[in-house]
Amino acid sequence: MPAGWLNDRIGYKKVLLLSLVIIGACAFLFGFIGSTIALLITFRFLAGVGHSGYPCSCAKAVSSNFAVDERTLAQSILLSSSGVAMIIGPIAVSYTLSLIGWRWTYIDLALIAFVVALLILVGVPNLKKSGTNTAVNSEPKISYFSLLKNPVVVLLFIAIFGVNIPAYGLMLWLPKYLVQARDLNLEWAAYVMAFGGVAQWISSIGSGWFVGKYMRNREKRVIFVSSLISAVCIWLVYFNSNIIVSAIFLFIAYIFLMTSFVTIFTLPMKWLPANVIGSAMGVVNTGGTLGGFVSPIVIGFMISSENSAMSGDFSFAFMFLSAGMVLAALIVLPLKKPQHELA
Repeated sequence: MPAGWLNDRIGYKKVLLLSLVIIGACAFLFGFIGSTIALLITFRFLAGVGHSGYPCSCAKAVSSNFAVDERTLAQSILLSSSGVAMIIGPIAVSYTLSLIGWRWTYIDLALIAFVVALLILVGVPNLKKSGTNTAVNSEPKISYFSLLKNPVVVLLFIAIFGVNIPAYGLMLWLPKYLVQARDLNLEWAAYVMAFGGVAQWISSIGSGWFVGKYMRNREKRVIFVSSLISAVCIWLVYFNSNIIVSAIFLFIAYIFLMTSFVTIFTLPMKWLPANVIGSAMGVVNTGGTLGGFVSPIVIGFMISSENSAMSGDFSFAFMFLSAGMVLAALIVLPLKKPQHELA
């Protein structure tokens, strides 16, 4: 939330650069001097602080540079980078872990973050304060506290919380499930995860184009239907005994999960004044962050050996992941478009 507020005050480029520097520094320290659990937790926490600046910075950049009817596609292209990362990341990291170990893997990730920061510094122009942004400057002023009570922001906060429960849960726990319950080795588990990344990438771009072109003002219906389909497919990943069929259901689950995610994440840019987009996206993204925080903890508890009732039983975990998508589907039903139209 502070990162979103900061975007509206100092600009998206500065916040994005600061985020990348923090991420890179924490990854470097994690690998270089991470010798105790306290240090590892500290660096992970600070890396999370750095990551918080990315979603609202990108949303602010899109709102500042694109017309309303172009924002869904533009934002979906940005979000598709997570799919690309999910394709490359598991395979590359599984290779570097075995080749150079986890410490040097983190140091390499730090170098990547610093290189991207340099590219942003050189390649992204600064937004001019006058002449080019009169539409944003003419928007009505909205206080931060009234934004926190805005129904659009509150409902999307809860919706993205629900979507990120399976988004983070699958990313963090699916490899363990595939290795432990499906008897795959780590390499093949990485390929299955990468297959899901392909779905994310396709869906991010495809759904952004489809929703922006054909489903404007019907976004609530898209979120509702996509979330329910994803919920069913997530459960079928566990329920089906054939690993190939399960991978196909995982692919479909990610397609519709990302459709919901992209649609939720672009609605504030179409329904709210442009001069509060950074703050609004900071609030909405906080809901997603909380989903990513809660999900691995709850799943870890469910399958922990200390939990005798559920120990090693992933069925409860997959029901929990599906429930997150059902929550996202139901919470958007009372969502209504504000009366004003953005220029």
